[in-house]
Amino acid sequence: MSNLHTYPRHDDIAWTDLDFPPPVELDTVRLQRVWSAWFTLTPTVGGPLCAESTPLLLALLRDQTREVLPYCSLILQGDARSWLVRQARNDAFLGQSPAQVAEQTGLEAWRFLSDQVAAWADQSVPRRAVLLRLLTQLGFYNLACELAEKEPGLADPARDHLDYEIARALRQHLRGSETPADTFARVATGGRVPSLRVLASTQLISILLRDRDGERGSGYWTSYGEALLPLLSEEEPWVRALTLSRYWRAAAFHQIAGKDVEAARAAMEAAVTAGDEAESLAATSQQWHAAVENTRLLMDVTVKAGPAVFTTDRLGAAARRLLDLDGNEPSARFFVAAWRQRQGDLQGAAVEFERGAQLGALRGPGCAYRAVQCHQELGDEEAADRATRLLLELDPAAEVPKRAAR
Repeated sequence: MSNLHTYPRHDDIAWTDLDFPPPVELDTVRLQRVWSAWFTLTPTVGGPLCAESTPLLLALLRDQTREVLPYCSLILQGDARSWLVRQARNDAFLGQSPAQVAEQTGLEAWRFLSDQVAAWADQSVPRRAVLLRLLTQLGFYNLACELAEKEPGLADPARDHLDYEIARALRQHLRGSETPADTFARVATGGRVPSLRVLASTQLISILLRDRDGERGSGYWTSYGEALLPLLSEEEPWVRALTLSRYWRAAAFHQIAGKDVEAARAAMEAAVTAGDEAESLAATSQQWHAAVENTRLLMDVTVKAGPAVFTTDRLGAAARRLLDLDGNEPSARFFVAAWRQRQGDLQGAAVEFERGAQLGALRGPGCAYRAVQCHQELGDEEAADRATRLLLELDPAAEVPKRAAR
């Protein structure tokens, strides 16, 4: 794993000591501070990586001197930002569009974003790609798809990148639609940009592993993507390294699903090597962020794969690295907690689940639910009640785990 960069821990934001007791109630002030990138659209030290890309993408739109395509990739499933707004008890940030949020909050950053949406027809293709990625990150999937429908189909070298972003937005908005897979297949087979052809193949691997498998299932696109890898020599070194790592991570997913342990390990080693190279080559803030996101996802895959693929030492190192990189994102806490639970460490799992719950979003209630179960299994009714209250603060309609008969 890369040791090129050190990520400081921020104890005012992230809990790292298992002996530190979780708060009794949901800390809404801290929740807004941790996720400020999705509230005020400003960066926060130690904020979740999926949100911290937002100020970076906004900066790309503000810069009128150059046009840079987006490479940040993390998108939480569902409209996580709206969930967070409700959990933080700050409904002024709710809205169906940036214009509504701007009107309700009066914040300049939201007004700027609203103006960019209004100027869609006058935007260049690269700027449209950045804007669509930004709207998707913020959960405005419906608006992103509406803008995509207005897309005139201009002939432009960045057109494939825009189509790729449109497909990603539609995939988030309508999971059952076959259009994203069709678009990714077109870009993968007939695109003009080698890195996008490979990235489209990785999207198809992911989609087909989750949704369906047919004549051209995940195995087909794993092989197809690998055959495209030599074309990446045409790309600049950083893009080549990042794309290679993303491809091998997707290939590892395919091999893990097929229970080919040796192939999965080999794919992950290739992904980590390329990811380390992407970190070392990063020359801009967006490149650096995208490389760190990529490393975070590699650690995520490692922890989720578990002992069926990796040694205990490797899993422990990946869990620590995952929390170092993104300990303020609830799914990172969730998967580390789930790993500890599988290891038989119920107390450690319970604490990590509660820490994840305190970070809200869609995964927060799930973390609280699992914390209740761990506490119940440990026989700690006081802690179980505390976690239950946290669960209902995060999601008043949540189902509460039933107490096992004793």
